[in-house]
Amino acid sequence: MEEYKAEYYCYIRCSTIQQSYNRQYKQLLDFCHKENIKINPANIYSEKRTGKNQDRPKFKELVQLLLDREAKGIHCCLCLIELSRMSRSYQLTKDTWNTLTSAGVDIVVTSFPLLDTRKKDNGAVNMMLTDIVFAVLNYLTEQELNEKADRCNNGREVAKNKGVKFGRKELTFEDLPKEFIDVMKSATGTETKTALLDSINGKLMRMNKKPLSRGTFYNYLELYKGGAK
Repeated sequence: MEEYKAEYYCYIRCSTIQQSYNRQYKQLLDFCHKENIKINPANIYSEKRTGKNQDRPKFKELVQLLLDREAKGIHCCLCLIELSRMSRSYQLTKDTWNTLTSAGVDIVVTSFPLLDTRKKDNGAVNMMLTDIVFAVLNYLTEQELNEKADRCNNGREVAKNKGVKFGRKELTFEDLPKEFIDVMKSATGTETKTALLDSINGKLMRMNKKPLSRGTFYNYLELYKGGAK
């Protein structure tokens, strides 16, 4: 059997900035070690973006790079830890998969060995299996996302029925910073709003507190006028 040769690339994605790449990196390194694959660190693309759409600059850049490399006759292989890293949308995943494989790019989903387009020994049989597994997994990925959204919406509805309020808490007079109230109480009424804001922020910064923006100051001013005794 002819030795498989390709430039390897990998795409790692987390949905939120709070999540870590660690698990995906470990799985990638384990896979490369097992397969005796060497990936240039520059060929590992990662970003923290939702998979619901294609608003992912790094992924777009990688896809275009793979297409350009193949067009130049340089064979490439894209490694994904999970199919869902490509996208959470059935159609987007299908379109991207077909675009890359049609151009000659191989794709390996390391957590699911049947999704490996490098395996061409059995020709049509492997292609058929890959297509079936891809369709099923891709469908389940989108269903999982839809079910998660439904659970969140249902949870919010139940919470609302119990009186839980979402969004920003409405400010009251009691929420005004002490530094703001102190300055307003000592004001003579002749000061400009800019002078009042500067005086308040001076007090806040001396207390190592965050200064007020002009918009916040005006909101506080309205609250103060409505609630001052």
